[in-house]
Amino acid sequence: DRALNSVNLLKDFSKRLTIERLKELEAAFHYSYNRLARKDDIHFSVSIDATSFDVQLINESNQIIDRSVLSAGEKQIFAIAMLDALGKVSGKKLPVVIDTPLGRLDSNHRNKLIENYFPVAAEQMIILSTDTEVDHGYFDSLKSCISHSYAIEFDQDSKSSHIRNGYFWNNKELS
Repeated sequence: DRALNSVNLLKDFSKRLTIERLKELEAAFHYSYNRLARKDDIHFSVSIDATSFDVQLINESNQIIDRSVLSAGEKQIFAIAMLDALGKVSGKKLPVVIDTPLGRLDSNHRNKLIENYFPVAAEQMIILSTDTEVDHGYFDSLKSCISHSYAIEFDQDSKSSHIRNGYFWNNKELS
């Protein structure tokens, strides 16, 4: 009986802990999404099912939003906000690697990421970008947060890539 009671107690504790952590994740997502979305965007919150972990988007009127109606940029902001929330709730100092993060975004969403996400997302962040994505202006905005920059260049003759210090338009490594 004691062993069975202990097992039931642990199951109950696990359920309660899961619900508590999901509430933390929902709150962290809400904060992150609203920090990254444009002011005129619909501001979402999420509801995460404690059994299936299905994520439902909830609008300001408490209505469930079908994710398929979101634009590519809104989906990207949603994904980045969820990853940011997962990182914050984990309590771990995780590195972030993000590939072409600005490609599908309009200038307002790009500015939000440059100002409110990249400088604070993680202690170590690797951004893989194109020269038109992170241009001179964005690079200069992030300069104080950049410890190293590299360019991967493809050589047609050797059919291989090589890495050099610097960004697309400069050949020096940042100090």
